Amino acid sequence: MNEAVVSTDELQILLNLVDEISVMYPLYKHFDVIKAEPEEGGYRLKIMQGDVDFEEQRLHEELPSYSDFLQCLLAAGVIQYENQETFDEHLKACRILSKPLFLSPDTNVLYHRFLTNSTIDLREVLLVDTVREEIEASLNFKYSPEQISEIKRGARYQQFLLDELVNRRMKKSRLACIALAEYRELRRYAVEIEGVERSTNDKEQNDLIIAKTLRRFEKERAALPVMLTADRQMADLCEAEGIEHFHFTLPHAVQADFCSSRSMRRMIYNLAMVFGVVRLNSVVIFGEFKGKKGIEQLKLRFLDEELWKGFEKHLRICRRLMRLGIKS
Repeated sequence: MNEAVVSTDELQILLNLVDEISVMYPLYKHFDVIKAEPEEGGYRLKIMQGDVDFEEQRLHEELPSYSDFLQCLLAAGVIQYENQETFDEHLKACRILSKPLFLSPDTNVLYHRFLTNSTIDLREVLLVDTVREEIEASLNFKYSPEQISEIKRGARYQQFLLDELVNRRMKKSRLACIALAEYRELRRYAVEIEGVERSTNDKEQNDLIIAKTLRRFEKERAALPVMLTADRQMADLCEAEGIEHFHFTLPHAVQADFCSSRSMRRMIYNLAMVFGVVRLNSVVIFGEFKGKKGIEQLKLRFLDEELWKGFEKHLRICRRLMRLGIKS
């Protein structure tokens, strides 16, 4: 087979070789999810499927849902929270205060990759290690051969593609990989603190640990930590504990017609990871696959010989240039 294991950034080589982009989910019938064309500064987008379209074809919980699709777009920066503008105003109001401001993301905000898709100074981010522990606890759930056989019964087409997922990460773990990538990127700049207690398997208890940790930080540092969450329960807890917070609301429908090149690469990576496998034109992209070594890796399987030859040539040249270590 004509295959290559690539990083998210190396996806740009493939994107540069196609004029019109069609991303589809091959296990559903005629299921294009996104179409795009290159345009100055990025890509013109067309979203092809809605809530009802996903639910009509979904016959197993491990197969992609509309909620999964929204999360992929949100984590790529293609769409925003519904109350993004309200948050921007809230942030301005917080900056007027004399206390140093720290923005502390809840676990779900890390899953949405909100901070690295924003213009916020990441040195203002406060990471409670409880959220990292929650993410890591979800990382290593893997499919057994029996589970793959069960999922195949819920997949209408090209079930053989699921063979790559045997003994590989389940959907909850693939989602956790996206959140872990966000955490790793943030910790290069952010302030990281220990929770007042070790995390548990109980989400409500972990929420309380995070809230208590922020309250301790506020007292010890005379600072203003603001909890960022997309979870109503966490927002209510912060309200009860007197902790400054902002509750993001998720979009109910996709309103997106343009994205940057960076967001396009992230979106394709997210879709491949969360869906397990997608197809971009004639290229099958696996988010999970046998022999995968790093969470950022994708496997491309080319069904078009000419496209493979062009891609393989450009990938080889690109990697040689990168090894030279030339900096602009």
